[in-house]
Amino acid sequence: MSNMAQRRHQWWVLAGILLVFVGGSKGWSWWTQERAAAAARQFARPGDITMYSTVNCFYCAKARDWLKSHQVPWQECDVELDAVCRQAFEAQGAPGTPLMHVKGRWHLGFDAEWLSQALQLAPLKPTPPSPP
Repeated sequence: MSNMAQRRHQWWVLAGILLVFVGGSKGWSWWTQERAAAAARQFARPGDITMYSTVNCFYCAKARDWLKSHQVPWQECDVELDAVCRQAFEAQGAPGTPLMHVKGRWHLGFDAEWLSQALQLAPLKPTPPSPP
């Protein structure tokens, strides 16, 4: 095999390994998201999940899309438009949104796996006032 053919072969092998790695990574990500969504749908009850958000928050939009597309019941509390929501949000001292409140547990940012695990636990304390 010539030197040029050997190099070409090595590049194809490298490309194949990279393709398998990227494909496997995407597959793993999809599988974990679907598993988290199934658990969230199974355990979520109306009132269990409140997302404290703002209108222009990119991460809030992604969380909204995920919750809607996976048909998980949740409520939203806009901290810019609702004084009760802002008060509950500020009481947590969170530096940003989305701030998730699930059965008495707080989490900054949206994490589907955290959400599904929190839904499977017993409530910690009464939830803050619901948005109007």
